[in-house]
Amino acid sequence: MFISSHHVCKQTSDSLSRFGKITALFSFFLFLAVLPISVQAEESADSSASSFSGSLRLGGEVEHFEKSNSLLNPSNILMRPDTRAEAFLIGNALYKGIGGVFEAELRFSYEYFSGTSKTYFEDQSFDTQVNQLYYQTKSGPVSLLLGRKKVRWGVGYSYSPTDLISQLKNPEDPDDRLNRIKGTDLVQLSYNNENSQLDLVYLPKVNWSFDETFISYNKYAMRWYNFIDPVDLSFVGSVDEEGEWAAGINTSVSIGKALELHAEYLYQSSNNKRYPDLYSNASDLAIPFFFTKNGGVHDVVVGGQYTFENNLNLTLEYLYRSSGYSNNTFNAYVNHLDYLNADYQTSLNPLPALAGLQESAINFDLPLHNHYLFGRLYHPDVIHGVSVEMYSLVSIADGSGLFVFMPKYEKNDAYEVYLRVKKFWGKNDTEFGLVPEDLSGIIGVSLFLGN
Repeated sequence: MFISSHHVCKQTSDSLSRFGKITALFSFFLFLAVLPISVQAEESADSSASSFSGSLRLGGEVEHFEKSNSLLNPSNILMRPDTRAEAFLIGNALYKGIGGVFEAELRFSYEYFSGTSKTYFEDQSFDTQVNQLYYQTKSGPVSLLLGRKKVRWGVGYSYSPTDLISQLKNPEDPDDRLNRIKGTDLVQLSYNNENSQLDLVYLPKVNWSFDETFISYNKYAMRWYNFIDPVDLSFVGSVDEEGEWAAGINTSVSIGKALELHAEYLYQSSNNKRYPDLYSNASDLAIPFFFTKNGGVHDVVVGGQYTFENNLNLTLEYLYRSSGYSNNTFNAYVNHLDYLNADYQTSLNPLPALAGLQESAINFDLPLHNHYLFGRLYHPDVIHGVSVEMYSLVSIADGSGLFVFMPKYEKNDAYEVYLRVKKFWGKNDTEFGLVPEDLSGIIGVSLFLGN
């Protein structure tokens, strides 16, 4: 999935278990106690130096939305908000000692939504998230990692299908500006020599609430990385206990100091995307109207970036996903939405149409088509302390897409202030025209403490 489905269904936060809350609160107060200072200590056992360092990011955003005339959201039945406000605290800690390295990233946030859907509504949530918490130790060329970590295997900028461990890239927000992405629980054994590295990874699905089986699912993955000057080349693969598997390759090459080229390919044995029933009439109100298909999925990313002499950086990528809807399938989806809208507005009993619209929204899983273009321009210092970023994702099938413009002012790594404007465009029978959001504007600020 390229883009999060939160545009259609409003996000909610899972409550933490009692154990999780205690752990998170303990970690939180530990951060407050030691930050923003760094502590140096001596290990008495072997007299080698250990060290602790940490940092805090305290930030907030206010966002206003203009909703679109989406066929998925007549009369705002999906309760999309008009306003979102969020305050968050992100703590990072690094401890070197006990024969290895401990690293942690914790995120605490409060989010408030308000809007109108028939009547005024508001909602709020508090969330505590452990993004990373792991220990890594080395002995010669062998290293062992245990815990939760964000693992980067891919080479794409906007999207990386070969990131089999942690999907860290999304064309809507490639840099994860709010640190929302959570790492993966894993055990990783790596062997490294001068120009290559082999990673073997065990990925259990862990139930941290301890109210069911602690490990309910098992998955395994591997990566073989090689550097053949000037080319980086990686082979990746994964398999789970149900026999579903994936395999792929990625490569990148730097040409001089200004040009970088990269490519990724991944094949997945299963397809989780759901498709409208082409054998049913568009006016059919029966549920389910969406079904899965057998067969595998091919993902391709090809792109590069070039940095000009004035430090302006240009990134271009082509993205392909074979599981996208054909023209006939997409037209069936839109025709079904057209009928549901008409029935919802005119029927004496709108509940069946409402249920159909909700099912259609749940299955609105971008990308819907096959072919996309991504482009980005970034300058780190337009004027003193001010950077400007703009990027766009376009569906080649119908020309709809999204555009983001984000100027940011930074002051000596102490704080940043930014404006972020995001625009979706396309008629209401196009892919991005179905997104219930038309335009949004964000004002954000962050303070940075520590190392």
